[in-house]
Amino acid sequence: MALQTQVQTFEAEKLNGARRAQVLVRAEALVPGAGRDAIEPLLADAGLFVGEVDVQADRVVLEGSVACQAVYRQGEESALRALTAQAALNHVLDMPGVQPGMLCRARGEVNHVDARYENGHMVFQVTCDLNVQVLSLSPVEVISAVEGAQGLQTVFTPIRSVKLAAEASELALLKDTVTLPAALDARTALMDWAAVEIEDVSADLGGVRVKGRAMVETLVASGVAGRPGVVVRYPLALDQLVELPEWLTGDVSAEVDVRSIRSRVDASEGDGDMLLTCEIEARVRVLANATDEVEALADIYATQGMSVDAEDEDVGFCRAVDRAKVCELVRGTVLIGENAPGVGTVIATRVHPSIGEWRNENGQGRIEGVAETRVLYMPGGSELPASAEAELPFSLTVPQALNDESMIEMQVLSAEANALMSDRLEMKLQLSVSCETRQRAEVEIVTEITEGAPVQRRPGIVVSWPLPGETAWDIGKRYGIPAGSVGEVEAGKAVVLKV
Repeated sequence: MALQTQVQTFEAEKLNGARRAQVLVRAEALVPGAGRDAIEPLLADAGLFVGEVDVQADRVVLEGSVACQAVYRQGEESALRALTAQAALNHVLDMPGVQPGMLCRARGEVNHVDARYENGHMVFQVTCDLNVQVLSLSPVEVISAVEGAQGLQTVFTPIRSVKLAAEASELALLKDTVTLPAALDARTALMDWAAVEIEDVSADLGGVRVKGRAMVETLVASGVAGRPGVVVRYPLALDQLVELPEWLTGDVSAEVDVRSIRSRVDASEGDGDMLLTCEIEARVRVLANATDEVEALADIYATQGMSVDAEDEDVGFCRAVDRAKVCELVRGTVLIGENAPGVGTVIATRVHPSIGEWRNENGQGRIEGVAETRVLYMPGGSELPASAEAELPFSLTVPQALNDESMIEMQVLSAEANALMSDRLEMKLQLSVSCETRQRAEVEIVTEITEGAPVQRRPGIVVSWPLPGETAWDIGKRYGIPAGSVGEVEAGKAVVLKV
């Protein structure tokens, strides 16, 4: 009887290209009422939103927007003023080998914001980090069983292939109103920033439900003497259903990107308090992984009848997806410049972390970088607000090994600054780091087998000296005998075989 094989198919995920890039984006806005008075930028911020990702032949095109905002002081005024600016992001990454239709993951973060006044305009220079990966799925056929001949020796290897099977997203609108006490004498909202924490991702009727919260901080202009601004911190609940087929909801993860933040201060009816209303538009993206499990023929030979010729092939696939999230408190000190006024009261703090390098130690990842910190404060004995900036180094440990394919996202959950002395500030940063690493593997499998010449061997006794690393299978295949009859194999120790 001729050899008969059974075949199974699984999908292998392949990384076709990966690029990290740094992009400089410029935005500007007209400063209203600017004349001969000096304009001093005090606090600046920017948010990056990657909207469209287009995979083309040998390149990836990214389109998005950068929203900038700044608080400044005009002349000798003690009041804080604010403005916003918008810029488009259009960037092309050359990635040889990628083709239309491939899956693409793109993440972007702001790591530096610079604002300066030029000829009646506030000019923003924003440095953005981009991380892009292009994946593809390809079917792989494996031999799962062989029949039709006597004396066949086979060995199978299990393959567990994890693949990014689907991606879906929804736009969520988070909105709430908080009451501001009358004693605050709130005037207007100057700046907003938010950190989104995902607390639960689980299957729900019709898809996947993502729950969490956006911790929002709004810098509000105040009419209190000697206190031109105050930061109001409040949470907005996130509860969004993202539609997905039920069979894809077993292994899912979620990402949230803030598209815009809008806030305003209004007077309440009747009691004299002020109301702060905030709206956040965010994109909630769900990534669904699926798993294929097969038994693949790794090697074969015959001990009688007709010999077997096998063709081998190396197959690469993703064997697992490791995820980890850690939160860690980072402390540091910000020194005030020699010519800067001494610190009296801190008004607001804005921080942008940037990852410098990572390495693995004892199976864990070690991430190091700097946090660009800017502090808005009131000097002691002065009514004119001032600012100070510094770079604080940090080092974090995550409970998984990292590699060049790891997607690392970092955000500041909270930042506090306190005046230790008039020339220095104590900083406390709550950093959150999320890591996803796709572990890739490669195995050698048999893709085709054919019958060869008749098995020929001379009966007798053979004394074999195993080489280092050889197994009973290797020796049995060499002499055409069942691997189970070889016995225990130890390098440097003779094995007596009956052929």
